[in-house]
Amino acid sequence: MKFTVNRLKRHWARVLLFVTLASLGVLFTIATALSVADFLKLLFNDDSMGGAATSGNLVAQALEWLYGQLIVYGTGKALVYFSIFVLVTYTLKNLFCYLAAVAMARLRCRLLQEIRNDLYAKTLRMPIGYYVTHRKGDILSRFGGDMIEYEENVINAFQTFVNSVVSIMLYLLMLFYINVKLTGFVLLMLPLIVFVISGITRRLRRNSVELQERSARLTAMMEESLMGLKIIKAYTAIDFFNRHFRKQNRDYTKLRVSVFRRIDMASPVSEFMGNVIVIGILLFGSLLIMRADHGLSPELFVSYITLFVLMIPPAKELTTAISQMKKGRGCEERLQEMLDEEEEPRSEGLTFEGLQSSIEFRGVSFRYRAADSAETERPWVLDDINLTVPKGCQVALVGGSGSGKSTLVDLLSRFYDVSQGQLLLDGRPIQEYSIASLRSRIGVVSQDTMLFNDTVAANIAFGSPQASREQIEEAARVANAHDFIMQLPNGYDTNIGDHGESLSGGQRQRISIARAVLRHPDILILDEATSALDTESERLVQQALDQVLQGRTALIIAHRLSTISHVDNIVVLESGRIVEQGTHHELMALGGRYRQLVQLQQVDGEKNTTTTEPKE
Repeated sequence: MKFTVNRLKRHWARVLLFVTLASLGVLFTIATALSVADFLKLLFNDDSMGGAATSGNLVAQALEWLYGQLIVYGTGKALVYFSIFVLVTYTLKNLFCYLAAVAMARLRCRLLQEIRNDLYAKTLRMPIGYYVTHRKGDILSRFGGDMIEYEENVINAFQTFVNSVVSIMLYLLMLFYINVKLTGFVLLMLPLIVFVISGITRRLRRNSVELQERSARLTAMMEESLMGLKIIKAYTAIDFFNRHFRKQNRDYTKLRVSVFRRIDMASPVSEFMGNVIVIGILLFGSLLIMRADHGLSPELFVSYITLFVLMIPPAKELTTAISQMKKGRGCEERLQEMLDEEEEPRSEGLTFEGLQSSIEFRGVSFRYRAADSAETERPWVLDDINLTVPKGCQVALVGGSGSGKSTLVDLLSRFYDVSQGQLLLDGRPIQEYSIASLRSRIGVVSQDTMLFNDTVAANIAFGSPQASREQIEEAARVANAHDFIMQLPNGYDTNIGDHGESLSGGQRQRISIARAVLRHPDILILDEATSALDTESERLVQQALDQVLQGRTALIIAHRLSTISHVDNIVVLESGRIVEQGTHHELMALGGRYRQLVQLQQVDGEKNTTTTEPKE
């Protein structure tokens, strides 16, 4: 409960208001319960008509006096006045209970709002490496299933817990006031109930953590199935995935049934124990009355029984609330675990005003941090990289899949920090610059274009909200996108749907280029920007890139080597190491790895363009 308690401290005024209103509701319930027995005594006992108080209970004495005054007006009018009084007390009780519920509703909604905001902000602040080693489905389940479980089992249980504790404390105080010995007898039996209930719920916390983890696995599997649906169908793996999902779902359901069985067992057990105590009170209280012990009169005993019976429901709810809170511990732990994750460094370092001289990788090595093992057990992705990129120079990175090209440029954007060596900008370690100012001077155009479900103009101006329409259109012209945008139904105000699905791949890529151009970046990163396009789209995108690259420092990850023959320097990576670098002509003359890659692409290109003659 530490997770919830720490957050409730921020809303102590709302919590105090809720407790106060709940207490008033209980007090008016007590007043009504006490009044019934005393009124009946006055109504049917002629000796008490004078209003003399006979009991030692001050509350009862006050009520006896009040009803003694009412009886003076006659039995009929007294009944009417009494009915009005009971109606008023019940109305006030219901009013305060309603106000307490409203106060709690505001508190719980504000609490959940803050947790969601914190979780979302955390997902944006965590380093990219976190998502390399963690399932996205597990993260999404914390926003979905975990938050629902948290509200149902922790927040609801907290409301019930507070209501129950307030009610039980006030009832117990009144019971002590009526008769200490009888109430002491009740308290001696309470540890038995606590022991029995705790035995039922002891395993709930451990089971609830496992339950949330199994739920997260189901969510992750559902996400993977939706994203890979084409592959699943293409490889006729529907039955395999169905069997796998059903097994996971069966195990999850079995555990869930076990958890709810323990929760549901607590309520009838506590009710049975409460009935046992009621029988004990009847026997022990009757004995005290017969012995005239402690001034316990029959009327007060009736009030005592009434108050104790009223205390049974909150006591029963208290045991259920404790069970639910134990079940909700798993949600709390998973939410807290995510909020405690290490964030991307947000140092208020130097402001990066733009590249003045060069980018230098000096002995840079990098490996990903493992989620469940020591860092030294992970292989090196980059190993001893030494590379200098002068200002205004265009450098192409080539190599096979997994050679470290994308990781190298990700270090420049500080999506990751180097494990060994130094990455320098104008001679200063990159860590000395604030990340925000650094990224504001870098434009990125990647192979996987990410567009949002918004208008064309909003997607181009993403990250540059202050941009005017004229600036947006100018960036689109540079990116060779203005003409096709104007042909859309609403031009720049056309909504392009999820991920820009209403556009072709080349159109999406050119909007992505326009978005990068609008920021006027000093450094441009092109991550295989044309590799997934057809020939015509590639030609249009390449024309746009040629305009954008003029005068800018650029790191270009190239898949099609024919697009980089004009760059200043080509760096060939293999297994995370630089094996060659130079111009296109220098590397071709060298006859090494780069020449092999070029020749392989030429052979593949000839195969793709050769037509097969039909056989006679």
